[in-house]
This record gives sequence, C-alpha cells and structure tokens, in this order.
Amino acid sequence: MLHRAGWLPYGLVAMCFMLSFATRGISESFGVFVPALQAAFEVDRAVITSVYGLGMLAMGLGGPFAGLLLDRVGPRGLVLAGLACAGGSAVLASLAGAVWQLHATLGLLTGLAGAALGSVTFAGLLGRWFSARLGTALAVVWSASSVGVMLISPLAEMLIQARDWRFAYWCLGLAVLALVVPVVLMPWRRIAAGDPVIMAARGGADCTLGTGPTVAMALRDPPFWGLTLAFAMTSVSIFSLAPQANAYLIDQGLTGAGAARVWALTAMLTPVGMIGFNWLADRGGRMLGAIAAYTGTGLGILALWSVGGPDDTWLIGAFIVLFGSTMGSRGPMISTLATLRYRGAHAGQIYGLITCGMGAGGALGAWLGGLAHDLTGGYRGTFVLSLAALVLAAVPLVLEARARERM
Repeated sequence: MLHRAGWLPYGLVAMCFMLSFATRGISESFGVFVPALQAAFEVDRAVITSVYGLGMLAMGLGGPFAGLLLDRVGPRGLVLAGLACAGGSAVLASLAGAVWQLHATLGLLTGLAGAALGSVTFAGLLGRWFSARLGTALAVVWSASSVGVMLISPLAEMLIQARDWRFAYWCLGLAVLALVVPVVLMPWRRIAAGDPVIMAARGGADCTLGTGPTVAMALRDPPFWGLTLAFAMTSVSIFSLAPQANAYLIDQGLTGAGAARVWALTAMLTPVGMIGFNWLADRGGRMLGAIAAYTGTGLGILALWSVGGPDDTWLIGAFIVLFGSTMGSRGPMISTLATLRYRGAHAGQIYGLITCGMGAGGALGAWLGGLAHDLTGGYRGTFVLSLAALVLAAVPLVLEARARERM
C-alpha cells in the first residue's frame, strides 16, 4: 500500500527508472560497439566480449556490498557514486588506447555502476516508501534497462556512423553525468527516512523476522545453490549470445542500423515478457511459468541461428518475439522463489549472494561465447553453448518452482 506522501514516492520511482535506464542502457548497448572495437584494437572477439563479461562479474559480485553500503553510507552517496562510475566509464573509454583500458572502464567501472544502481539498491530505496505496491514499483524500474537498450542502442549506432565509437561513448557518458544535477537536488534526507507508517510497520515486524534463515543456514540449503546455479546458467546462456547478436546479424547481411533495430525491438519486448511470464507464474503455477519462459528462449535462439540473410524476416521476427519476451523473465522468478524460501531478517543478504551467480554467469558466458566464436571461426559453438547452458539453468529452477507448489 502506498501511504500519503505527496509526489515523493512517484518521484523516487521516476528517479530509479531514469538511473537504471541510463546505466544499464550504456552497458547493454555494448553489442553495438563490438565490431567497431574489434576493428579498432585488432584483437580476437573473445578479448572484446570479455570486457562485457568483466562488467557482469563486477556487477554480480558487487551486489552484496551495495546492500551494506546502502545501510552504512546512505543512499545519496551510493547513488551518486554509481552515477559517476557509469558516466565516467563511457567518457574514459572514449579515450582508451589499449584493450586493458576498456576492461578497466567499460568492464570494471560499468559493472560497479550496475551494482550501485541495481536491484539491491532500488529495492532498498523503494521498500521504504511502498508496501503492497512494492512489486509493481520494482517492475517499473526493472523494465528501465530494456527501455534503455531499446532507445540507446539505435542512438549509439547513429553516433558511431556519424563519427566513430569514441564519439559515441563520449556523448553517452556526458549525458549520464548530466543526471548528477537533478539527482543531487532530490530530498535525500526525506528519502532515506522513508514513509513513517511503512517504516514503523517494518520495525514492528523485525522482531518476528529474527527467526528467519541465516546466511549460514542458507549456504547449507541445497535450494540456495540450485537458485544460484539457475541464475548463473541463465546468464551464461543469455550473455554468451547477447553481446554478439548484433555482429552475427551484420555477418548475415543486415546493415549496422538494421541489426541495431532488431536488438532494440528485442529489448522492447523484455518488460512485457517480464511482467507477463511472472503473471503466468502467479496465476498458472510457477513451474508452468518457468517452463514456458525457458522454452521460449530456446526457440528464440534456434530462430536466430537459422537466420541466413536479411530476407529471413519471419525468423528474425520469431527471434525478436521469443527471445525478447523471455530474456528478462527469470530474474523476477528467481527473486520471488528466493524471497519465499528465505524470508526473514537476512533475506536481503541471502538474495544478494544468489545474485552473484548472475554476475559470474554473465562474465563466464560473455568470455566463453567470444572464445567459441574464435575457436570455430563462426557462431555454431556460441549457439550450442547458449542452448546447453539454458537446459542446465532450467532444471534447478523448475524443480524449486515445483517444490514451492507442493508446500
């Protein structure tokens, strides 16, 4: 339930949406830059995709620390630091003269920005102002990353075509840094204090939450590792393919602008699928929702693999619909299952540790996907890797969903 607090709760949702849009939009548009970066630095594809992988690793491993900093430093410092990392990474990347500098900027700094301005921080902020509608507020913010890809990927391609990739990153970085001004002007003391009624209710409930599972107990619980594996392997599947999807379509005969539009349309469907598949999980059963989501992703990957040229519009359309609508659907599913199993005083820390699987899987997937391309001289190995990881991810998530339905 949203209590009477004027415009602030809605303004906070808008701010979180804007921050997620900007930071994740830059990181997830990396695929548009892959061909230009590989040509500029004359290195193997695996070297370039490992930049994205390092960012995923930093974001995943930084999740638990973001939660600690949110409590100790406060939301204002954490948000501004994340914003500085996001914008600064793009600006500094535009000046890079060696690949290691891309790893330091587009990899490490962008990943740290994603951790600081990610699900742990946004949940901590919005949880102070929303109760019954918290899920809806978080869903809006989660969708911002896909909207960012949808708008920023074509913009990045236009900027690259207008001049080069350095100019594109320079412009995007300055645009993100410009957000510092409106963010600083937000009433941070009031934001940190939260809605008095909600915070009082939370304080009253905390005494009953102390009996919840501890981190040590979760680490001894097999479903904890099952959910972590599901997060990790889903990320391997998605991110072994996503950074190279744009380059693959170009190799199949699409123009750079056309490939960017395909990826933008794919990202546009992610918020729809994120809400739709989780609605299905709530209404028709979590196991059914998980099976449907993984099946859709697998068929989408097969459709992309079958594309032989720009005239294969129905295959491209199938990829957009199937892959796009399911790409972000497992995150909320895993979050929901983790919350149901580990609700209590330590739920945030436990979920933060589970999200490490997402970061580690994304990093491994991005590197392995590029390596498979280099070793095979094509994309067959990348597609096989993506499909195999998808199967390994589906098993533990479906089993946990089935277990919850029986409780």
